[in-house]
Amino acid sequence: MAVIGVDIGGTKALAVRIEDGKVAATERHTLNGSEDLLEAVEKAVASVSDGEPTAVGVGIAGLVDQADRTFVWGPHVAGDRVAVGAELETRFGVPVAVDNDANTALIAELELGVASGYRDVLLVTLGTGIGGAIAVDGEIYRGGGYAGEWGHMRVVADGLLCDCGKRGCWETLASGPALERLAREVLHANPSSSLARSLGDQEVTGYAVVASADHGDETARALVAEVGRAFGQGLADLAAIFDPELIVVGGGLGSVGEGIVGPARRVLADAIHGAAHRIAPTVQVARLGPTAGAVGAALLAAEATNGS
Repeated sequence: MAVIGVDIGGTKALAVRIEDGKVAATERHTLNGSEDLLEAVEKAVASVSDGEPTAVGVGIAGLVDQADRTFVWGPHVAGDRVAVGAELETRFGVPVAVDNDANTALIAELELGVASGYRDVLLVTLGTGIGGAIAVDGEIYRGGGYAGEWGHMRVVADGLLCDCGKRGCWETLASGPALERLAREVLHANPSSSLARSLGDQEVTGYAVVASADHGDETARALVAEVGRAFGQGLADLAAIFDPELIVVGGGLGSVGEGIVGPARRVLADAIHGAAHRIAPTVQVARLGPTAGAVGAALLAAEATNGS
């Protein structure tokens, strides 16, 4: 029988069906941030279903009370205090596990990805915002319930307004929307720039700018590198606090590779506390890429089912 995992982010619902330990189906749906959360999960589950699953796991970007399986709140996902686990169990008639999407991504990378064999690991998701997860001695650390929300560390006093309602959060400088903002500033200042020609009629998104950089546009490359440097400075701060063996970079934008991760590595190596006397932690792109959150959600659901 199959287990289904769903990853709900600010702009997407990604579902996977796992059978016999392998991903048998994957579907991605675009969201605009205002969809009903439960309906979005139902649609995602239906898109990969092949008969009734034995369990469903859901990873959601934002504050999730994993103990009672409730989505509490998030700046990029609509709804608050949504009893996801209880409601979906009623609808599906099977066990439902719920957690933060970065936690589920790290679960997947610990079991199947680049973090396999490591014990003390940070995972940083880079996409619509910045999320995170912590593994201590191989186990997910949740603190009081919401550990890892370091995208909302305030790094600039009275800085740019963040979707969370505060100003100067890390993700205002290093995320998909941050890259989009920088690109729009260039386009506004110079409508005939090489970036404008490269983007053409495309919607200006972080992914489109990264694609332009990959195709050789120097302005796009400079913008991607700027976001990468801001990302690396934040990684240096996290390394100073946690001193992990490994930092895994995931999420939709984090999975694009060296355009952002390369500059981040260089800044981390230079900015880490005591740089001349230590080696910075290894930084790797998530092996499971954008599917890590959904795969980890499925693994969490399977584990909960086996333990019941």
